[in-house]
Amino acid sequence: MKRLDACLKLTLPRALEARILDHLLQHPQWVGPFVTHPVEGHGDPDRIESAAEQVRGRAERVQIEILLDANYVDDLLRELRAELPSGDVVWRLSPVTAAGTLA
Repeated sequence: MKRLDACLKLTLPRALEARILDHLLQHPQWVGPFVTHPVEGHGDPDRIESAAEQVRGRAERVQIEILLDANYVDDLLRELRAELPSGDVVWRLSPVTAAGTLA
């Protein structure tokens, strides 16, 4: 069983979602279970791409939450940077202190 002591969150434009997911699926040795969900980005108006998003004041994004062994975070980020160098992909890392199922 993999050690899953870190949660890496990636927030990115929807246009990059398929490429990131493909890359994650190619590295099962680093990546544990993950989920994706739509989110809305707020903040820097220069990063809002479409006119509709500029009017609304928020950008449509996808967030991917990846559970993984903290020892592999740097390897995964290095690979993602090499494959998809983009200032539009933002990441955050959090420790996972406990996890499980309700069964």
